[in-house]
Amino acid sequence: MLKNYFKIAVRNLLKHKLHTGINLIGLSLGLGVSILIFFFVQQEMSFDSFHADGEKVFRIKRFEMIEGTFRESYSSPAITAPTLAAEFPEIEKVTRMVGGGVQAYITDENTDFQTFMMVSPTFLEIFDFELIQGNKSQVLADKYSAVITEETAKKFFADENPIGKSIRLKMGENFESYQVTGLLKDIPENSSIKFEILLNDENLSYSFDEESLTNWFNIFGETYVKLSDASLEQNVEAGMEAMMKKVLGEDYKQGEYYFTLEPIRDMHLTDVETEGMVEVTKPKLLLILGGIAFLILLIASINFTTMAIGRATTRAKEVGVRKTMGADFKQLIFQFLTEAFLTTLLALVFGLILAEVLLPTFNELFEKELNLIYGPSQIGILIGLILLITALAGAYPALFMSSLKPIKVLKGNLSMNFGKQALRKGLVAFQFFISFLLIAATLIMVNQMNAIRTFDLGFDQEMVLMVDVPDFPSKSFETSVEESFKQAELYRQALIRRSEVQSAGISIATYGDNAFWQAGFPLEDGKSFNYRINFVGGDYVKTLGFEILEGRDLDPAPGADSAAFLINEAFAQAMNWDDPTKEILDPSRFDPHQIVGVVKDFHHSSLYKEIEPVLIAKSPKIAFSGINRLMIQSTTNPKVLVKGSGTDFEAFKAVLESEWKKTFPSEAFSFNFMDETVQEQYKADERLGKMVFLAAGIAILIAAMGLFALVALSISGRTKEIGIRKVLGASSWSISWMFNKEFLIITLIGVFFALPLSLYLMQDWISQFAIKEWPSWISFAMLGIGGIGFTLLIVSAQSYRATQMNPVETLKDE
Repeated sequence: MLKNYFKIAVRNLLKHKLHTGINLIGLSLGLGVSILIFFFVQQEMSFDSFHADGEKVFRIKRFEMIEGTFRESYSSPAITAPTLAAEFPEIEKVTRMVGGGVQAYITDENTDFQTFMMVSPTFLEIFDFELIQGNKSQVLADKYSAVITEETAKKFFADENPIGKSIRLKMGENFESYQVTGLLKDIPENSSIKFEILLNDENLSYSFDEESLTNWFNIFGETYVKLSDASLEQNVEAGMEAMMKKVLGEDYKQGEYYFTLEPIRDMHLTDVETEGMVEVTKPKLLLILGGIAFLILLIASINFTTMAIGRATTRAKEVGVRKTMGADFKQLIFQFLTEAFLTTLLALVFGLILAEVLLPTFNELFEKELNLIYGPSQIGILIGLILLITALAGAYPALFMSSLKPIKVLKGNLSMNFGKQALRKGLVAFQFFISFLLIAATLIMVNQMNAIRTFDLGFDQEMVLMVDVPDFPSKSFETSVEESFKQAELYRQALIRRSEVQSAGISIATYGDNAFWQAGFPLEDGKSFNYRINFVGGDYVKTLGFEILEGRDLDPAPGADSAAFLINEAFAQAMNWDDPTKEILDPSRFDPHQIVGVVKDFHHSSLYKEIEPVLIAKSPKIAFSGINRLMIQSTTNPKVLVKGSGTDFEAFKAVLESEWKKTFPSEAFSFNFMDETVQEQYKADERLGKMVFLAAGIAILIAAMGLFALVALSISGRTKEIGIRKVLGASSWSISWMFNKEFLIITLIGVFFALPLSLYLMQDWISQFAIKEWPSWISFAMLGIGGIGFTLLIVSAQSYRATQMNPVETLKDE
């Protein structure tokens, strides 16, 4: 019996090749994209699930009251880990996690920049990263032991066994040797915590003195704990206040500084805009992508439904005969659902092939390493998609056609308008609504990102390269910065003697990556004045083309203007200064200094944020003398900003590299383009825009095929009417307009609802930018006109062909 259902289903699918082909193409496109999205969403939701005791592991979250507002962060003092271990018996294990990066000898002659993570020896006992060689409880027991991943092992030792071999890292002023004691399998793609080398956290002593490591207000790195039982989380949090009162002593203020515990399985998907060391994804992105996938599948399913209903009259006699011969309602439903199932199954096969083809592009777009691995959860997703589409696309046509009355059908009383025209047109209107909604969203996103890309940031970023200068490790922060600047100045002096270099400056912070440090000092009224600070050298202002509104530039000569500051307009306005060059910061707090100039406001951070007060100085000593708050947003080693004098980039680069080798013969040379760094921060929204654009393109393609099929069905059912109208003198244009009028109304309905809804839905997305640029009404009008023209083209092409048929052929059987 089952065999017969499949035989009949196959015959019917082969008989109507056009409709079957349109359904297959539409469903295959929809499934191909949706499979990628659903697998991506599934992977994102599986982050950190591979840790066996993950429900017992928590990240410490810090809350601190600043100016009456709680600031939250995942950074914590170094003293947090040992204190928690001592105060709470519920905590089984605890680890610090502090990232870093230094020069490393890759070979005996060549060095390169190498990142690492300093952790407590218990790290691998808390987290289930797979250790290929070594003992989890012993591999990090020694200060000079190192655990590396397979990929890092290949980088340093090629195919040799790395265990027992040494890696040389520049810690402090010298290169230290670390013995490889453990080899880890490469970090899983669905891990929020990523690293290449693990070192014992005793190495913090190279960068921090004892006071920094025991100060509760010196914040860096993160802390993780593993409880003996997950249910003890509330007990630990309840005891935090008492712990803080004990350790802070006179600095304790009730409820103004405390910690909470965050489950590690919650840390990847978060909307909290708090900086941390782990990789995060906003849940809203997954909702948007999941919604896009569902809408594409829905459009493809609507095609299936509308065409199945459109073919109802051609299959009505089949239903009548089968019912007369004894087929019951359930058998007919099963027959039609079998056809829907076979179409969906075949489309799934093509969709999987398409997904594999699109996978490299998808990974490049989202900077992921998604693999289409068909495990139990993935197979479940595929089965769910087959059943969902079969139900969406096949259920109504199956119920509708199975309920036809044999007497009406066999007497020929079945009309083309028997309750299905409104539904078909409504479904097509809904298709156009979704398509235009996605296209309008794409238009808004493209317009906004173009505005961001071309916006005047207040400085010149073209043909400016940023070269990282080696840092000067020191437990004295000011010494580290000043000595690093001396090294950078040597390189800068060598560059400005070359004709290929127009100018060169030095800067601690870059632009658009929130790298300007945050500082603050109390005002007379007790409130804190918060601002951004950057340390510079050389021709910094000239290289980036800042406009000086008042006063003068900082003297580029080494040692000059060490007590001079530049400020931006926002700083002067916040301080209510009419003539800033005659003002100074609070002399009771700050060492003697002078504000020598005011630069025009520029966007030091991304265009997601408003311009803040900025202070620019050459030396940290004077700038730090009066502050009571500092948050370092970037590395402490400066970058040399170099502007080329010509258009020959290769020659320009060769000069930079040549002078680098003379100045730093043992250090690896690397650079970044400033404009690329600025644009890097918008990548997430750029990727989302591309995804929406792709979805809009697929949606309109599927909708076009659906409209094509629906028009063909409509015309094929009215060929006699067309013949009669032609015999009575109707022109081809009037007949074509008759069909166009019907479908233009459908298009206008879709446009009418889609455009205002897109504006409403995109408000939340565009509100995240400090600079907002909505498309003009002309753009939306052109979108509507384009939709109308699109419909006219498809309908006119088919209706014109129908009007060219000889009426004798269509009316000869009457």
